Amino acid sequence: MFSENYSRQTALASVEKALDPNLTDAELATLARSEEAKVRAAVAQRPATPLTTLLKLASDESPTVRVGVARNQRPNIPEDLHDQLAHDKVADVVYALIENPTVPDAVIGRLARQFHKEYASAARARLASKGGAAKVLGRLGIATAS
Repeated sequence: MFSENYSRQTALASVEKALDPNLTDAELATLARSEEAKVRAAVAQRPATPLTTLLKLASDESPTVRVGVARNQRPNIPEDLHDQLAHDKVADVVYALIENPTVPDAVIGRLARQFHKEYASAARARLASKGGAAKVLGRLGIATAS
Protein backbone atom coordinates (compact mmCIF):
# COMPACT_ATOMS: atom_id res chain seq x y z
CA MET A 1 0.00 0.00 0.00
CA PHE A 2 2.76 2.42 0.94
CA SER A 3 4.70 1.82 -2.25
CA GLU A 4 1.62 2.24 -4.46
CA ASN A 5 0.73 5.55 -2.79
CA TYR A 6 4.36 6.73 -2.99
CA SER A 7 4.51 5.77 -6.68
CA ARG A 8 1.32 7.72 -7.39
CA GLN A 9 2.66 10.79 -5.58
CA THR A 10 5.96 10.55 -7.47
CA ALA A 11 4.12 10.32 -10.81
CA LEU A 12 2.00 13.37 -9.95
CA ALA A 13 5.12 15.32 -9.03
CA SER A 14 6.69 14.32 -12.35
CA VAL A 15 3.58 15.43 -14.27
CA GLU A 16 3.69 18.77 -12.46
CA LYS A 17 7.36 19.09 -13.36
CA ALA A 18 6.56 18.31 -17.03
CA LEU A 19 4.20 21.30 -17.01
CA ASP A 20 6.95 23.69 -15.88
CA PRO A 21 7.44 26.17 -18.76
CA ASN A 22 11.13 26.66 -17.87
CA LEU A 23 12.29 23.10 -18.60
CA THR A 24 15.24 22.62 -20.91
CA ASP A 25 15.17 20.32 -23.94
CA ALA A 26 17.34 17.84 -22.03
CA GLU A 27 14.92 17.81 -19.07
CA LEU A 28 11.97 17.25 -21.42
CA ALA A 29 13.81 14.41 -23.12
CA THR A 30 14.45 12.81 -19.73
CA LEU A 31 10.78 13.13 -18.72
CA ALA A 32 9.77 11.66 -22.10
CA ARG A 33 11.51 8.43 -21.00
CA SER A 34 9.52 8.20 -17.77
CA GLU A 35 7.93 4.88 -16.85
CA GLU A 36 4.67 6.76 -16.24
CA ALA A 37 2.49 7.24 -19.33
CA LYS A 38 0.90 10.36 -17.83
CA VAL A 39 4.30 12.00 -17.57
CA ARG A 40 5.18 11.10 -21.17
CA ALA A 41 1.74 12.36 -22.29
CA ALA A 42 2.29 15.71 -20.52
CA VAL A 43 5.61 16.09 -22.35
CA ALA A 44 4.02 15.02 -25.65
CA GLN A 45 1.38 17.74 -25.45
CA ARG A 46 3.84 20.62 -24.86
CA PRO A 47 4.50 22.77 -27.95
CA ALA A 48 8.04 23.43 -26.64
CA THR A 49 8.95 19.74 -26.68
CA PRO A 50 11.76 19.12 -29.19
CA LEU A 51 10.63 17.60 -32.47
CA THR A 52 12.92 14.59 -32.10
CA THR A 53 11.27 13.79 -28.77
CA LEU A 54 7.79 14.15 -30.31
CA LEU A 55 8.75 11.75 -33.10
CA LYS A 56 9.67 9.12 -30.51
CA LEU A 57 6.55 9.74 -28.43
CA ALA A 58 4.30 9.38 -31.51
CA SER A 59 5.23 5.68 -31.55
CA ASP A 60 4.78 5.18 -27.80
CA GLU A 61 3.00 1.99 -26.72
CA SER A 62 0.54 4.02 -24.62
CA PRO A 63 -2.43 5.56 -26.46
CA THR A 64 -2.49 8.32 -23.83
CA VAL A 65 0.96 9.45 -24.97
CA ARG A 66 -0.02 9.34 -28.67
CA VAL A 67 -3.11 11.42 -27.82
CA GLY A 68 -0.75 13.96 -26.24
CA VAL A 69 1.25 14.16 -29.47
CA ALA A 70 -1.97 14.50 -31.50
CA ARG A 71 -3.05 17.41 -29.27
CA ASN A 72 0.32 19.16 -29.53
CA GLN A 73 -0.17 22.58 -31.13
CA ARG A 74 3.44 23.09 -32.19
CA PRO A 75 3.14 24.87 -35.56
CA ASN A 76 5.97 23.08 -37.39
CA ILE A 77 5.10 19.42 -36.82
CA PRO A 78 5.72 17.57 -40.11
CA GLU A 79 2.64 16.48 -42.01
CA ASP A 80 4.05 12.94 -42.09
CA LEU A 81 3.78 12.77 -38.31
CA HIS A 82 0.16 13.90 -38.46
CA ASP A 83 -0.49 11.26 -41.14
CA GLN A 84 1.06 8.60 -38.91
CA LEU A 85 -1.27 9.59 -36.07
CA ALA A 86 -4.25 9.70 -38.45
CA HIS A 87 -3.73 5.97 -39.07
CA ASP A 88 -3.59 5.08 -35.37
CA LYS A 89 -5.81 2.16 -34.38
CA VAL A 90 -7.01 3.97 -31.24
CA ALA A 91 -9.97 6.26 -31.92
CA ASP A 92 -9.01 8.80 -29.23
CA VAL A 93 -5.74 9.51 -31.04
CA VAL A 94 -7.51 10.25 -34.32
CA TYR A 95 -10.18 12.39 -32.66
CA ALA A 96 -7.52 14.40 -30.80
CA LEU A 97 -5.83 15.02 -34.15
CA ILE A 98 -9.10 16.19 -35.73
CA GLU A 99 -9.73 18.57 -32.82
CA ASN A 100 -6.24 20.09 -33.02
CA PRO A 101 -6.54 23.41 -34.92
CA THR A 102 -2.88 23.33 -36.02
CA VAL A 103 -3.24 20.09 -37.99
CA PRO A 104 -3.23 21.00 -41.70
CA ASP A 105 -6.51 20.87 -43.61
CA ALA A 106 -4.91 18.41 -46.03
CA VAL A 107 -4.58 15.82 -43.26
CA ILE A 108 -8.13 16.49 -42.06
CA GLY A 109 -9.37 16.27 -45.67
CA ARG A 110 -7.84 12.80 -46.01
CA LEU A 111 -9.58 11.76 -42.79
CA ALA A 112 -12.84 13.18 -44.19
CA ARG A 113 -12.60 10.68 -47.06
CA GLN A 114 -11.98 7.62 -44.88
CA PHE A 115 -14.30 4.68 -44.74
CA HIS A 116 -14.57 5.03 -40.97
CA LYS A 117 -17.79 7.04 -40.89
CA GLU A 118 -17.28 8.62 -37.48
CA TYR A 119 -13.79 9.90 -38.33
CA ALA A 120 -14.98 11.13 -41.71
CA SER A 121 -17.95 12.89 -40.16
CA ALA A 122 -15.84 14.61 -37.49
CA ALA A 123 -13.22 15.66 -40.06
CA ARG A 124 -15.85 17.07 -42.43
CA ALA A 125 -17.45 18.95 -39.53
CA ARG A 126 -14.09 20.51 -38.66
CA LEU A 127 -13.48 21.63 -42.24
CA ALA A 128 -17.06 22.89 -42.55
CA SER A 129 -16.66 24.97 -39.38
CA LYS A 130 -13.88 27.00 -41.00
CA GLY A 131 -16.09 28.68 -43.58
CA GLY A 132 -15.23 29.66 -47.14
CA ALA A 133 -13.78 27.07 -49.50
CA ALA A 134 -12.87 24.73 -46.62
CA LYS A 135 -16.55 24.64 -45.62
CA VAL A 136 -17.77 23.55 -49.04
CA LEU A 137 -14.91 21.16 -49.67
CA GLY A 138 -15.17 19.78 -46.14
CA ARG A 139 -18.75 18.77 -46.79
CA LEU A 140 -17.55 16.92 -49.86
CA GLY A 141 -14.56 15.41 -48.09
CA ILE A 142 -12.01 17.17 -50.29
CA ALA A 143 -8.79 18.50 -48.77
CA THR A 144 -7.93 22.17 -49.04
CA ALA A 145 -4.53 23.81 -48.97
CA SER A 146 -3.42 24.66 -45.45
